[in-house]
Parts: sequence; C-alpha cells; structure tokens
Amino acid sequence: MAKVQELTSIADADAMFAASNEAPVYLLKHSIACPISARGQMEFVGMEGDDDPDMYAVVVQYARDVSAYIAEQLHVQHETPQAILIHNGEAVDVKSHGSIRLGALREAAAALSA
Repeated sequence: MAKVQELTSIADADAMFAASNEAPVYLLKHSIACPISARGQMEFVGMEGDDDPDMYAVVVQYARDVSAYIAEQLHVQHETPQAILIHNGEAVDVKSHGSIRLGALREAAAALSA
C-alpha cells in the first residue's frame, strides 16, 4: 500500500523525479491553512491502494522553495491544492482545487498504462 512521502528538500524532489522515470508518481502541493486544500488532500490520500502510483506531497508553508523548484522543473504554474501526475520527469496531468477527485486521479493514472 502506497504511503504519501513528504518532500522537504530539493534533493527529495529530485529523488521523486528520478522515481518517475521508473513508473508514474503523483504529487500533491497543498496548504495547511486552506479548507479547499484539505478537501483535495482527503481525495488524494484515498489513492493509497496497492495499484496506485507512488505518492508525494509538499506542504507549501513548510517547503516553499521545494514547491517553487517543482513548479519550475515541471513548467506548471503553482496552485494549491494541486495534484500532478509525473512520468519521466514531466507533468502529464495536472488537477487543482475542486478537480482533485479520487476517481479522476485514478483515471489519469490508468490512462498512462493503457
């Protein structure tokens, strides 16, 4: 069962990018101060099943530099909450705010393996 790994450093982010070369991974960027972000986080952690991609998270209040680095590397404008499906070091699906739903996240991941 996949567990969410928190990214707290640039090295952690680089390790996540490296892991995405082996298999798709999901990243959640979220805020601890926002109720919409809390709802997105609840949907995201619902993906902790055996067949789900490895999962990572950045809490923007604790790792703003990591969040900015990821946005720059992926060429994805920062939003919170934001769920990014990453494969081969590239963002292949980006969802934010109310579009972060368990079914939609799983559908995007399944489309990659089809």
